[in-house]
Amino acid sequence: MVSLLDDKFTILSEEPPQGFLRPYQVQTQEGLKGQLYWFEVHTPEARTAFHRYKNALRRLEAQGFLPQGVLVSANPGRYYVFWPEQPKAALKARRLKPLLEILEPFGYQESDLEATEESGRPLVGKLRPQTTPAPGGSSRPDLNPTLPAPPSELPPTTSVQARPAMPPQPSKASPTPKATKPRPPQRAYRWNWPGWLPGVLMLALGGVALWLATNRYLNPPEYVLPDLVGKTPRQALEAVRTYGLKVEFAEGSDVSLPKDQILEQTPDPGTRVKPGRQLELVINKPRFGSVPTVSGRSLEDARQALEASGYRVAGITRIASGDTADTVLSSIPREGQPLRPGEGVRLLVSTGTRPPLRETLLPDLTGLTDEEARYILTVAELQAQVVRVASGAPEGLVIGQEPGPGVVLPRETVVRVLVAAQPVATLPKATPFEPPRLAAPPPPPVEPEPTPSPEPAPATTPAPAPSPSPTTPEPPNPNANQPTPPAGPQERRVNVSYTLPENIPNAVVVITVQDEVLVNTVFEGPVQQPWSFSQEIVVRGTAVLRVLVNGEQVLESPL
Repeated sequence: MVSLLDDKFTILSEEPPQGFLRPYQVQTQEGLKGQLYWFEVHTPEARTAFHRYKNALRRLEAQGFLPQGVLVSANPGRYYVFWPEQPKAALKARRLKPLLEILEPFGYQESDLEATEESGRPLVGKLRPQTTPAPGGSSRPDLNPTLPAPPSELPPTTSVQARPAMPPQPSKASPTPKATKPRPPQRAYRWNWPGWLPGVLMLALGGVALWLATNRYLNPPEYVLPDLVGKTPRQALEAVRTYGLKVEFAEGSDVSLPKDQILEQTPDPGTRVKPGRQLELVINKPRFGSVPTVSGRSLEDARQALEASGYRVAGITRIASGDTADTVLSSIPREGQPLRPGEGVRLLVSTGTRPPLRETLLPDLTGLTDEEARYILTVAELQAQVVRVASGAPEGLVIGQEPGPGVVLPRETVVRVLVAAQPVATLPKATPFEPPRLAAPPPPPVEPEPTPSPEPAPATTPAPAPSPSPTTPEPPNPNANQPTPPAGPQERRVNVSYTLPENIPNAVVVITVQDEVLVNTVFEGPVQQPWSFSQEIVVRGTAVLRVLVNGEQVLESPL
């Protein structure tokens, strides 16, 4: 009949018992063979030996020095430890040192264990229990000073000394009595408690400190790991400084995150750990690549080459060329330039149609940077004239071109490229009032001269014809010698400025100035806090400043 232990282990053979310890060679229900140590825990000595053995195994397991499959049972009536069979390994003393340092406080030595190794790491393949008390105590009464020795081994209280033989004395009828010497008085001893009380107190305090230190060593405190992902190494070390962990660093690469930032941690956040546990932190060290060679390839081959290098196609600009259609002519950034993985590369692709001699097709430049637009115009054999205009678009971004895209131009034609610029200069504000004009004083009124009345002529003499009346002279014109003022409204320079209120985080702002000739849009685009605008412009005659924020008019002021 096959015997079972704990309904789990089949007994293959039984070794001679050693006191309360029963060694067996057993086999599990899964077919795994090994050594099983069964403890008959019926005495305090057996209970102490089992718990010392169990605590030593727990310490080995916490440090990762136990192989897989070791089973410890501490249920009432079923106190045993199962060791699966492991290949023995002869390890050098320096590799066994960590194991012996852990087992030394429990009284185990190198002769009590069988070592093995797994993936180059030393492990305890089997630890033989001790059936004798741990060092510092003994089961023999004669070796334990706290127990009284047996009566047979006690030294005699008195010693008998042999006396020399006396010469024979002549017998007398009445012997003379000898004088008896008085016994010296015995000295009385008293307990001097003030002398030994400090020693007892120090001994008690030392015992309490030893008990606390032993309890902390055998049952170290546990800590909950915080979330260290996203912190710097200095912040992480400060967070676990009091945990007593072994921190190791490894390098990782994520170009989307800042450098020297923790990407991963092992164990995970929230894990309960004890002092001495290893904590591995992965630090971000981004690695940059370079743009591969794409010129001369087809568009599809260039796209695959960029994706294989970790990049993407940010845009395609097609220009006329004698090369085959969909052939890549160049790239922005150029080949070999360093670029972070995941960034975009813009491609210049041939349309496959050769333009007429000395003519070229103007490509679309909107959305490119100033440098990229210059490069494309140089490839198209055109000249760039960059004009910077105030705009809410990012600094240096092309917002327009003259002529527009798709126009066939003679080579070396000048193309105006409108580039966004953010005004930064603040000019003094001009007066919004028109300068006064000095007019000449009006001339004094001219009184007409009196007209003399004619005398009556003689009757015989015919009356002469009436002389004409003198004409009244016109008053002199005071402005006759002054220059004639120019026709139309007068030009003047004014300063236009506006600051976005703090309670508006971001908005679309439109600033217009209307004078007597036209309506001028001086700024239009999205802005973010903090933002202000200031620019000097020329107006003709009276002018009005209007500001619209998110489609609503917030300011109307004369200039």
